[in-house]
Amino acid sequence: MTSARDAQPIRVGLATCAALPNGDEDESLLATALNDRGLDTEWVVWSASEPAAMGERFDVVVIRSTWDYVDDREAFLAWVEACSVPVLNPTSIVRWNSNKAYMLDLLAAGVPTVPTHIVATLDQDWSVPHGCEEIVVKPAVGAGSRGAQRFRVADEIDAARHHAGTIVDSGDSAVVQPYLASVDSGSETALIHIDGQFSHSVSKGPLLRRDGGGEWVEGLYLAEDIDHREVGEQQLVVARAALEAAPPADVLYARVDLVDDDNGAPMVLELELIEPSLFFSFDEGSAQKMADAIVARATTV
Repeated sequence: MTSARDAQPIRVGLATCAALPNGDEDESLLATALNDRGLDTEWVVWSASEPAAMGERFDVVVIRSTWDYVDDREAFLAWVEACSVPVLNPTSIVRWNSNKAYMLDLLAAGVPTVPTHIVATLDQDWSVPHGCEEIVVKPAVGAGSRGAQRFRVADEIDAARHHAGTIVDSGDSAVVQPYLASVDSGSETALIHIDGQFSHSVSKGPLLRRDGGGEWVEGLYLAEDIDHREVGEQQLVVARAALEAAPPADVLYARVDLVDDDNGAPMVLELELIEPSLFFSFDEGSAQKMADAIVARATTV
C-alpha cells in the first residue's frame, strides 16, 4: 500500500532573512544535497511568511540564515513557536540560545568558558574581569559581531561603560568579557556538529580589529577569514561538555566556537545552536550528512 509520504517528496523549508532570500553560498550546498535525495526545498524569509501556513508548504522547517532575528528577537521567537510544522533546531533551544546569558549556564555547569558578565540595568555596577588588558562589550542578543566593540582597560573603560549603557538603553542586556590575546594570533576554532556528532572544524580569523576595519556583508555580519583546521582531543572534550550543558533536545546541528586561554587551554567563546554558518565547503560530505539527518527527522514526523 502506498502512503501519502511515499506518494510525494518531503518538503523542506530553509528559513532565511530578507537580505539573503536565497541563503548564502555555503547553504546552496545543503539545498543541492537535499534535492539530490529527492526532497523539495524552498527558501522562506521568516519575517515575510505566515508561520501558521507552514504546514501547507513544508513538512519541516530548518533554520539557517535568519541573521536579522537580532533586530526583533521576540518576533522571531513568536514565529518559530507558531510554525505549524517541526522546526530545527527546536523552539526550546532557540529561546535559550538566542540570548547570550546562556553563557552563565555553561559556566555554572563547569564548562571551560570565557568569563562573562551580564549588565541588565543602567544602574548596575560591573567590574573589569581580573587581569585582562582589553574587554569586549556586546549585546546579549546579537549575531555576526554586530554591536560588539573591544576596549583597552587602561584608558577606555569610560567608553566601555558608555557602550554598555547604550545597549541597555536600547532594551537589551550587555555582555562584558575579557578580550583574549590568543584571538589575535588566530586561536579561534569552530567545531561543527551534525546529528549530535562532531563533523569538521575551521579556523576563524580575528574580527574585532583595533583599526575598526572589516567588511560587512549585507549589514548582517563581518566577513570572516575561514580555513580548515584539525582539532585535538582537548578541544573535542570541551565542545562536548558545552553541548551536554545545553537544555535536552534533539539538536540537528551545532557549532562550538573555542578560543585558547592564557595557558593555551580551550574554552568556549560561543555555543551556536540557531543559525550558525556550518562551513560545508570546508569539509566534503558534510552537507550530505546534514541532508541525511534532515531526511531522518522529516520521515518520522
